[in-house]
Amino acid sequence: MKNEKIVEKFLSICVIAIILFSAVGCSDFSSDNKNEDKSRQVLVSGDSDDHNSTSYESKTSVQLEKAVVSRHIDGDTVYVRLESGQNAKVRLIGVNTPESTTKHEQYGEEASSYTKSNLLGKTVYLEKDAGDTDKYGRLLRYVWLSQPEKINESEIRNKMFNAILAVNGYAQQMTIQPNVKYADYFRKFCREARENDRGLWSVNSGGTTRGDSVGDTKGKSISSERSSSVKDSDSSDHGSIKGNINSKGEKIYHMPGDSYYDKTNPEAWFNTEEEAQAAGYRRSK
Repeated sequence: MKNEKIVEKFLSICVIAIILFSAVGCSDFSSDNKNEDKSRQVLVSGDSDDHNSTSYESKTSVQLEKAVVSRHIDGDTVYVRLESGQNAKVRLIGVNTPESTTKHEQYGEEASSYTKSNLLGKTVYLEKDAGDTDKYGRLLRYVWLSQPEKINESEIRNKMFNAILAVNGYAQQMTIQPNVKYADYFRKFCREARENDRGLWSVNSGGTTRGDSVGDTKGKSISSERSSSVKDSDSSDHGSIKGNINSKGEKIYHMPGDSYYDKTNPEAWFNTEEEAQAAGYRRSK
């Protein structure tokens, strides 16, 4: 009888212990769950903040320098006053307007007046590409009329003045390595202007400037008769191989002496065939 009471008491203690252990375990589990939930909430919140930060960075992924256009030279060159108070001469990257200063090309005055009316006295935002200045000390820049919210065709077309010149037919494309960030957009905009006879293309379907130049970082192309000694001229050396993109989108280069060489209005210039081929062009048949 006595042994039975001892066993019964032992079993009761075991039951109570099991109940207490279960209660503590549930409490810890609940606490762990709450901590995990809190951790998860923090993580989600953190992801959200990171997303917003990334979104913000994507809107400002280009480094811009604020400036005021203080003086106008021609269609693709202006003076600006930087926030530091420094005055600097700026050459617009990627486009080439007809000349209106050292020589007078068709549509040069129109392009010059357009730039003056749209930029002079205005606050702009300058974007640098891989190259900083040319051999004349001019800053090579993309000029934004307002800060882009993101980098896409619509923003470039409507807010970047370099592109606006191309879209409206005031400039031909001019690609000079290494500043090629927006070259594909400029090519598209110039082709669109040409197909719709806008601006200089309505005056001359072949264009009124030397157009695109690849392989030099020192300025824009000019007509061969211009002397490189002319003060403030924009001469540059480039290869003699002409690169062209046909209506099918094929990239073709033409060597001097080829059948269509003289008739080709180049969208790119190359020094060697290897350079042209590296850019995705093939030899004209």
